[in-house]
Amino acid sequence: MSAQAPPGESQVRDHRPEASSAAPGSAIPGRLRAWRLWIILSLVLIGGVVLSLLTSSGADRTALSASNAAPEGAQAVVRVLQEQGVDVVQAEDYGSALDLLGAGDASLLFFDPNEYLSGSQLSELDQAAGQRILVEPTFAQLRALAPDVSQAGLVPQESIEAGTVSGAGCSSPAAEAAESVTAGGLAYRGPLTCFTVTGSSEPPAGLFAASEDGSAAVLGFTGLLANDSIAENGNAALALWALGSTDTLVWYLPVPADIPAGDAPVNPFSLLPDWVNPLLVWTLVVAALAAFWRGRRLGPLALEPMPVVVRAAETADGRARLYQDSKALDRAAASLRAGTMVRLASRLRLGPGSTAADVVQAAARSTGRSAADVDTLLNRHVPANDSDLVAWSHELLYLEEEITES
Repeated sequence: MSAQAPPGESQVRDHRPEASSAAPGSAIPGRLRAWRLWIILSLVLIGGVVLSLLTSSGADRTALSASNAAPEGAQAVVRVLQEQGVDVVQAEDYGSALDLLGAGDASLLFFDPNEYLSGSQLSELDQAAGQRILVEPTFAQLRALAPDVSQAGLVPQESIEAGTVSGAGCSSPAAEAAESVTAGGLAYRGPLTCFTVTGSSEPPAGLFAASEDGSAAVLGFTGLLANDSIAENGNAALALWALGSTDTLVWYLPVPADIPAGDAPVNPFSLLPDWVNPLLVWTLVVAALAAFWRGRRLGPLALEPMPVVVRAAETADGRARLYQDSKALDRAAASLRAGTMVRLASRLRLGPGSTAADVVQAAARSTGRSAADVDTLLNRHVPANDSDLVAWSHELLYLEEEITES
């Protein structure tokens, strides 16, 4: 029969089994556990690389690219133009665009929403191209390639909600052939303004504008050429008339490599001294070694004998020292007050639903003290310092003894 701990003592028993000796075949599993973090990271990295290789394709995803078959591409209208005998050539960069335009009388389709080209580059394109078709051009691009056309802001929301702009409203053969187009994008005004979307005291602005001599034309919405909307309304007719006026069409979408060297953003690493790069590499190596050193497993847990019995007085003394060191008089007072109220309610045989006022009234009846004095002692008193806390705890103890003896 096991001996029981004396009353007032809390027992903390260690039920952990003793460490068993390591088996000879446990070395490999132990090493796998030690390296499991690096194994998991390696598997995740390999899986990510394999997934990217499987899901990636070499398809062109550039908006309005002649070889892009996605909804935002323009492969559909390019193929129709080629079937009609137009030689559509997609320029890879600025240099190839100039070479293709200089080889003969060719039209230029130009779409540069990011404004990669400078003013001088735009001027060179203007001189090399016989006819310019611009898609959603900016102010600088209009000034260089279509000076007779100006930008008039966004297409009104009511026109976009309607979805269609009907009626050419101009004498352009391309617009007359289309009759209606899809609304969206930007509005422009020029000598020939078609498919008007604004009506005010100012000259009307529309989705299609052209110069008087037909050397420049502006499409105000990429949806007039995109694969997903080319078949809507008269978009296809407008695109074929505007783009198929010459035997050769140079399809040029500028890329970041076309940015002039002087206009390209400066690489911040080029401003650093030469010794910074080796220092960064060394810092990364040291950080990786430190992470491995601090992150490695420290080995199996070491079992130590634990005390079988911890006396209640020891735990109370330890908690009191913690309160004293942290100067937590309020926490200590709250703990004493709560413990006293619980013990008094039990000795006075009050139910579990009793309140602090019930305890005060019952204690006053049991000891003969006034309810105000008991309430002040139990609920109102706030110790000002350590000595006051000790004196107050003694008064609480005397109150409990009175109720016990009564």
